[in-house]
Amino acid sequence: MIRSTRTHRPPTDVIELADKILVLVEIAGMQTEDLNISLHEKRLTISGRRKKPEHHQAAYHQLEIGFGDFKVELDLPWTIEKDDVTATYEAGLLAVELPRKTSRTIPIVDVSGDA
Repeated sequence: MIRSTRTHRPPTDVIELADKILVLVEIAGMQTEDLNISLHEKRLTISGRRKKPEHHQAAYHQLEIGFGDFKVELDLPWTIEKDDVTATYEAGLLAVELPRKTSRTIPIVDVSGDA
C-alpha cells in the first residue's frame, strides 16, 4: 500500500490588476465545505483537504494527483478592502478577488462663517 503524509500545493496564479488582486487555485475534485480561506492583514491563506478515492485491491502504476491536506499562503502587495472580498469555486478552479483598499478623501468643513 502506498501512503503519503506530505502536503501538496495546487497550481496557483496571482494576478495584479489596477483595482484588485485575483488569485486562481486549480484544485479539482473538492466541495466548497472542504476549502478554507482566511485573510489577516495582508496575508491570504487558502487551505483544505482533498480526499483520496478508495480503490480496494488496486495496483497503482502512476501517482501524480495530490491528495490530502494543502495550503497556499500569499503575502499581498497592498491593503485589501476586506468587506468586498469574494470567492467562487467552479469547474475545479477557485477564484478569490481581493479589491484594493482605496484611500478616502476627507472633506474640510469651514466653520469660520466666511463664505
